[in-house]
Amino acid sequence: MTRVKQIRQIFVFVLVIMQSDIGANEVQFELGRRLFYDADLSINGTMSCATCHEQKRAFSDGNSVHPGALGDPAKRNVPGLANVSLYKNLTWAHNHLSGLAEQSLMPIRGTDPVEMGMNGYEDEIGKRLGQNACYKKLFASAFPEEKGSITLSTVSRALESFEKRLISENSLYDQKKKANQPLATKEAREGEKLFFGQGKCSTCHSAPLFSDDDFHQVQPHESVVKYGFRDSGLSDITHNPKDKNLFRTPSLRNVTLTQPYWHDGSATTLIEAIQKHDLRTNRALSMKQISSLIAFLETLTDNSFVNNPDFSKPSKECP
Repeated sequence: MTRVKQIRQIFVFVLVIMQSDIGANEVQFELGRRLFYDADLSINGTMSCATCHEQKRAFSDGNSVHPGALGDPAKRNVPGLANVSLYKNLTWAHNHLSGLAEQSLMPIRGTDPVEMGMNGYEDEIGKRLGQNACYKKLFASAFPEEKGSITLSTVSRALESFEKRLISENSLYDQKKKANQPLATKEAREGEKLFFGQGKCSTCHSAPLFSDDDFHQVQPHESVVKYGFRDSGLSDITHNPKDKNLFRTPSLRNVTLTQPYWHDGSATTLIEAIQKHDLRTNRALSMKQISSLIAFLETLTDNSFVNNPDFSKPSKECP
């Protein structure tokens, strides 16, 4: 079975499971949502997960890179989180993470780069959150087997429960596909044909994720050095020279909301992002073709996802 077919099956399977399991995980989800927006997860109380992952931007942040809580330089562009639970490979260049719980520890306690700055101060998280009566109540309900223990483990598992619910599958493109109808405009239809045909965009950005969840080689950009890092991509993790400059294919869902683009945020517009691709067969894409591609990409915006109140900052009232 090809990787694309596997992704399609996983996409459908996970959506079904999520619909049946929402009630059972509701408390963990609500706890994870609260934690996602809580800056107490950072060393100086200035940065939450939502600081870099804004719902209105499909959980990206609109900057080339985002400095850490203590001003440390960032390494890569903030990716959106739509359908993040459907990926095997998490982040731009890592292939050994067990899941979203482990991945959430990277910004919280990571040192390359330093983001939320809690490395060495992990116990402080439990102390801070334990002073909040609402958190004590929610952790007790969400993790009865741990007797409500507030640890980095239960925090990361709650964050995972929230992120698993971040499913985007109601864009105009999705709606038309479900109804077996063509896209509304001629330009978008031409862009769709180019995307899945001559343009070969879907070779890597395969539906339904609009990513093949795999790593591909791109040329390093001088901005990486400017930010203080020589980013070698996947080889920074595997230490295999063959993996140098390999980065995971980003999803194009909600792509009109997640600019700037590329792993280093070096493309400020979709036009520039398309032109930066080293597509040997498509070096001569005309501006008309690029315009058509962008018209198609606009149909991948899921307004119900970026406006879903279940994903927004929770009220101060304890649920």
